[in-house]
Amino acid sequence: MAENAPVAVLNVGQNGQITVPAGFRKEHALGRGGKLVAVRMGDALVIAPHDPVLESICMRMEEAMRGAGSDVAKLKAQARIERAAMVRKRYGR
Repeated sequence: MAENAPVAVLNVGQNGQITVPAGFRKEHALGRGGKLVAVRMGDALVIAPHDPVLESICMRMEEAMRGAGSDVAKLKAQARIERAAMVRKRYGR
């Protein structure tokens, strides 16, 4: 596999462990004990370097949403509705 290839096939080991390609580890300064975030997106799993600042922002947003009587599921549902409306407006049915 090329050092900076945009796609990599990862093998899952006996205990569920995966090996992150060396090029990605170098590019994102991931050493032993480095943290990654796994995000479920539909039927896909996106793995990205952990960013404590982004995590803090997300946690504050979730807390504010709960305080306003909303949650991430409602936000995602409304985003799908808005996106569909934007597509219809721009491209028609």
